[in-house]
Amino acid sequence: MSLQNVEMVRYVYESGLIDRDPEELLKLATPDVEYINPPYAVEPGVRRGLGPVAQAMRRFAEVWEESRHELRELYDCGDMVVAAVSWHIRSRGSERELVNQEAHTWTLHEGRIVRFEWGQDLEHALEAAGVAD
Repeated sequence: MSLQNVEMVRYVYESGLIDRDPEELLKLATPDVEYINPPYAVEPGVRRGLGPVAQAMRRFAEVWEESRHELRELYDCGDMVVAAVSWHIRSRGSERELVNQEAHTWTLHEGRIVRFEWGQDLEHALEAAGVAD
């Protein structure tokens, strides 16, 4: 199942699914999916369930004129997949693009997304997923 998890997460990025309406992405999730924002996020905390997760993702996306995630590398951690990602954003009314380096941790069960957490520290994400240096 581990390889299937990696391929599913690869699909999420390569198809651009992560950058579109969250309803499409959430078709791959369980009804009790969790979306975790780190403590330093504008709206930190955990959202649970398809409705609250979609709402949080939409509200966050409204800020940006453009938002695109570029997959750099995937780490197979069994039921978890850590993605090293470059997030390209441009705010409304701006011509300047910013690029943030992020680490996204996806937890999957039986081919469905059960949890998505983002942060900016790849080493921390890998440690939390059980990958030793």
